[in-house]
Amino acid sequence: MIKTTKKIIFWIAIAFIVLTVFSLTIGQRLPYEFADYKLQQGFYDTIIQGLPIAFLLTLLWTIKRENTKGKNWIFLGFTVLISGLCFVGELFLIFSFGFGFWTTETTLYRHKTENKVIKEQRYDIGAFGYGGRRIVEIKPVLKFWILPTPIDTVTINKNEWELTNLQGDINFPSN
Repeated sequence: MIKTTKKIIFWIAIAFIVLTVFSLTIGQRLPYEFADYKLQQGFYDTIIQGLPIAFLLTLLWTIKRENTKGKNWIFLGFTVLISGLCFVGELFLIFSFGFGFWTTETTLYRHKTENKVIKEQRYDIGAFGYGGRRIVEIKPVLKFWILPTPIDTVTINKNEWELTNLQGDINFPSN
């Protein structure tokens, strides 16, 4: 029972490490984004803070009675070193991934027949202000992601789109 539990914990930790590495490398290059910034923030907080813990959990598999004491000490030292580097790296990753998301300034158009909208967005980097602006067509992908595509609103077919001009998540004070 304990051996099976160790194996399960080990493979969950390995899967978590693979998911984290994918999300922080290749996943950053994919055109998909989280549909909700709170979900995005929770996801990145979880993987960044969980990475060192996942490395420590792999110790349950690598340290064995069959190994020599020297080999076990090497595994222990190497795993603790990697976990420590992950904790230090978190400080830098939190600023890279913990802040910053596209927030809707205005929903300009809604497609008449499909589940698509055109939004004007600003890149919100928290206390650092806004970092950019874009106008994109947004298509939902599954429930938690969207596929934003840059679009020129001058060239769209106005017969397919309904002008909405709805205020988004950024609330400007009225005079």
